[in-house]
Amino acid sequence: MKMPTSSHRPSHRTTLVATLIASGCSLAGSALATQGTFPHGYGVKSEGMGGAGIALAQDGLAGATNPAGMVEVGNRLDLGAAFLKVDNGSRFGSTRFDGSADKSLYVIPQLGANRMLDDASAIGLSVVGNGVGTAYRHSDDIGGLRGPRSELKQMVATASYARKLDEANAIGAGLVLARQVLTIHGPGGLGLPEGRDESYGAGVRLGWTGHLGFGLSLGAAYASRIRMSRMDEFRGLLAEHGDLDVPANYGAGIAWRIGATTLAVDYLRIEWSDVRSLGNPGVTSADGPPGSREGPGFGWRDQSVWRVGIAHAVTDALTLRAGYNHGTKLLDPRDGFLGVLAPSANRRHATLGASYALAKGTELSVAYARSFKETVHGQGPAPDGITDLYMGQHWLSVAYGVRF
Repeated sequence: MKMPTSSHRPSHRTTLVATLIASGCSLAGSALATQGTFPHGYGVKSEGMGGAGIALAQDGLAGATNPAGMVEVGNRLDLGAAFLKVDNGSRFGSTRFDGSADKSLYVIPQLGANRMLDDASAIGLSVVGNGVGTAYRHSDDIGGLRGPRSELKQMVATASYARKLDEANAIGAGLVLARQVLTIHGPGGLGLPEGRDESYGAGVRLGWTGHLGFGLSLGAAYASRIRMSRMDEFRGLLAEHGDLDVPANYGAGIAWRIGATTLAVDYLRIEWSDVRSLGNPGVTSADGPPGSREGPGFGWRDQSVWRVGIAHAVTDALTLRAGYNHGTKLLDPRDGFLGVLAPSANRRHATLGASYALAKGTELSVAYARSFKETVHGQGPAPDGITDLYMGQHWLSVAYGVRF
């Protein structure tokens, strides 16, 4: 539903938006994603609908999916967090190792703010978290990886501008700023680098939405590769001398409003293989030594992701949601050994969600996602071929929204 806007905008909102941009760029909460390093969706309302949102903007996090949608959500502020319970790990040879033995609960903050400049344009900020990680026992030795653990935390902030071209079409553009922190332990047992480092980068996000009438809306979005600075601490471990970028992704969506019910479907394509640290073959098949351009990677394949959701307004105050999210296989079974540090085998998600309108333009939203446990069995010569990887997750999100 399109939110009404007000022509009366107190001057303190300008200060509020500036403060949110500054504070948002300092966020870097722990994150463990459901598809590679990405979560299944951005914003609690979208998460409840399987992540669908390219053609359906619902809150101030819409700019992280399609910046054009920010002109649809009105003046608002959204603050939220996701609580992620994981069950991940690996089997090396005949021994199973629990990748969540020392840490299984992760917290992911999110923030969204939007201000209408006039009836046809808006500026906004959407801050989200990406990442992946493991926490094996300190006594574990997995093929020479001693006490392996890893945590990649990415903060991605999209500062967006959206404008209506006419009554039916809107476009949006966003400057994407990212900070990531990577911690890895375990490779020291193989004489390879371990420790902690961080890097920064920038990219762009573009989007379009169009309303066809009869309740139908279309959307399209593109996010460029975020070029991150190199991590010197891992020059001898990650391909291209410590380079770990955020991959480009693009997609399209459709939404159909039928009375109190809204259906939404998204298609998203993620180009993991273009980032050599992620897409290069594993230790058995790599053409170069660790840290080189052709050095070992995680063997991640490009992914196609389908996101389907439904929302129904039961009353003026209560909206219920449900959805399903399905990605193609990310892990190559021939490149599993490095995946001990990032066993992202899961790719199917069932979701539920709800929003309840409170007094004075406020609302509370919740979403639950079950990422079903899946295992990828290693193939080919050792060590990649004798490494099986598994992942399953429970995801609970809560957000508080305020309309001005």
